Amino acid sequence: MIQTMIEIGLYLIGAIFLGYIFGWLITKAFLEKRCEQQLKQYYEENAEKIREANKIKEELIHYKKTNRELLEENSRLALGYNGQKYVLDEHNATLDEFQKLLKSKNDIIEKLTTQLSMAEDKQLAMKKKYDAEIDAFLYERIDITKKYKALLDKLKKSDNFRDIENHNSWFSKMFSTSSKS
Repeated sequence: MIQTMIEIGLYLIGAIFLGYIFGWLITKAFLEKRCEQQLKQYYEENAEKIREANKIKEELIHYKKTNRELLEENSRLALGYNGQKYVLDEHNATLDEFQKLLKSKNDIIEKLTTQLSMAEDKQLAMKKKYDAEIDAFLYERIDITKKYKALLDKLKKSDNFRDIENHNSWFSKMFSTSSKS
């Protein structure tokens, strides 16, 4: 008898368990069918809104993808820009050094040009002075030669000329003139 009661109890527990599972499956199927109908009705009522939402979703996905691509390109370009900026900074530093060197060379050239101009002016003044001195010397020589000739003519007229003619002086050698002229 106990054994029969245990069997009956086990059958009852099994029946309850099976009833519960069948009830759950039937309720699930019913709810799925009902939810599908509601979902279908919702899709039919809001089809345009759903298409717009899907379109916005696709655009959003596209914008995210484009944004990611642009960020990657931006970082790649930024690396290139930083490299070029580094090279340009080095070139600018080199150019600055060259400009300083060029400026110092220009200053030196300007000083040397000024000194050259002053030297040329000095040389021109000295040339004029020496030309004037040479001209004065030539005029003086011509004047002395004329005076010498005049004295010589005077001496030729005098009796003492023969003594002087035999006795040649350095002055007569320097200003050699023919005695026959």
